[in-house]
Amino acid sequence: MKQILTLLLAYISVGVLAKENVPNPNINNVTYNRVAAGCSPSSSQTDMDVNNVRATILGGGDMWWNLSEAQYEIPKGGGINSLFAGSLWIGGVDAGGQLKVAAMTYRQGGNDFWPGPLDVATATITEEECNAWDKHFKIDRSDVEEYVARFGIDPTYTDDLIPSSITDWPAHGNGAQAHFLAPFFDANGNGFYEPYDGDYPDYNITGDNDQAALYGDQTLWWIFNDKGNIHTETEADPIGLEIHAQAFGFTADNEINDMTFYNYKIINRSTLPLTDVYFGQWVDADLGFYLDDYVGCDVNLGLGFCYNGDAEDEGAQGYGFNPPAIGVDFFQGPLADANDGLDNDRDGIFDEPGEQIIMSKFVYYNNDNTVRGNPNNGTHIYNYLRGIWKDNVPMTFGGDGKGSGPGATTDLCNFMFPGVSDPMFPGQEWT
Repeated sequence: MKQILTLLLAYISVGVLAKENVPNPNINNVTYNRVAAGCSPSSSQTDMDVNNVRATILGGGDMWWNLSEAQYEIPKGGGINSLFAGSLWIGGVDAGGQLKVAAMTYRQGGNDFWPGPLDVATATITEEECNAWDKHFKIDRSDVEEYVARFGIDPTYTDDLIPSSITDWPAHGNGAQAHFLAPFFDANGNGFYEPYDGDYPDYNITGDNDQAALYGDQTLWWIFNDKGNIHTETEADPIGLEIHAQAFGFTADNEINDMTFYNYKIINRSTLPLTDVYFGQWVDADLGFYLDDYVGCDVNLGLGFCYNGDAEDEGAQGYGFNPPAIGVDFFQGPLADANDGLDNDRDGIFDEPGEQIIMSKFVYYNNDNTVRGNPNNGTHIYNYLRGIWKDNVPMTFGGDGKGSGPGATTDLCNFMFPGVSDPMFPGQEWT
């Protein structure tokens, strides 16, 4: 793959009280358990294209590429892409100190995610079920708005006019899977999705459904899991995750027209709870021509970004003069542990009700096989989620993040290339 710098925005799902990045000596090495279902990697690819972005979303936990080329085109139709690939990374430790990790990069080494919901009792899935769920459910809010406005009111709006995106909405699993899957508005409250009786995908169409769980003017909804087969990307033990994902966008006459959004409902179907859980958004940001890209972050905004290193983004793949920048932000993080004594959202208030965790790490790594390069296993991925290099040395402020280069220090830090935004290093700049 072509990236020079790959960035990772991570936050803590289960609060860790220590402020410094200190390796946990109780975490065992990754083991290699060769027992799994026989699911094949997802082959589903669907474009989200409601606004000025055309983004390809895959069904295996990755996105923004077609397995060989960048597919995050902005402006739509312009032939230039600003992101090459992205995926979720998740890792944590079970009660026995065993590390469990699920992640994806470029599928060169393998896969950790497969399509479909898990059996709620056994946290398993069959090959046939994986194949059946290897799809995205794409829906436009305007279709649902028309349905709500006309169904049961307009006699010319007959059942055959209801779009298949509404009638085929995957609201329920089979007997072994969860009964409730894709969210829907239940008109009669009987717990069953009945689109021919007034039920519809769960947008807040009427304005009084504050619990609506679908967003955007266009939505892609799908499910993936980490139990469909052996973790060949990380070679780590599976967690038992079932992830309900939606990608969505809005049509607008402002900057939102240039944005895409992603929402994940992460369910642990395993009977084993995890501690020290981190999850992050891994991003390979190729901003047009990839050889002149730089990355950075704004700590207070919780924003990671990629920008061009000079005034011209050269070549047929480039944006030309005055190129744009692109950012990735966690708009809404997990709830912080109550009374953990931390200002998890960095608003100056500790332990307020409903406090959320925003970006807790910002890390880059190089496209090489050094200790600051590509991860080779689950331990490396979990280290990067915690701001630790492959050799178990925590990253430090300045220089290359490992004690070398101009401005290097021995001070531990959580955010690489924060400019002057890191409150732990007031008045110090690192770009």
